Amino acid sequence: MKFVIKYNIKAFTYIELLFSLMITVVVLSAIPSLIKTTTLLKPQNLYHINTEIEFFARDLTNDLIALRSGTMHTKANGKHLRFSNGEKEINYELKNNKIIKTIQGRGNITMLNNVTAINFEILKLNTIKITLKIFEEGYVIEKEIYL
Repeated sequence: MKFVIKYNIKAFTYIELLFSLMITVVVLSAIPSLIKTTTLLKPQNLYHINTEIEFFARDLTNDLIALRSGTMHTKANGKHLRFSNGEKEINYELKNNKIIKTIQGRGNITMLNNVTAINFEILKLNTIKITLKIFEEGYVIEKEIYL
């Protein structure tokens, strides 16, 4: 009995090994379905420009509401839209494939990028029609906005 050596080695048991392999198999089996889901959602991500157009329309609408409190003058000629109420003037125009907003002739606020063509037109009853063509990731998106 003198020569008996007692080792106390801590290691994985067979059950722990099977449990860890089971978890690994479950995780790896879920990966293909995740990849398939992301490829199905990719076309929806291409049209994030719709959200940007909605923000542009909302900002333009808020400016129109703020200025309509008094007498407002609106001028539109193709690529340029100007409206003022005597004390405040706001311009929207196309420059370098961007729609730029200036207030009182100062500052350049980029409202939309990659705009290839825009047309501002004033219709009856001071309705503004905006026709946009935006180039986004190989696609040309055409939109009409009525304000």
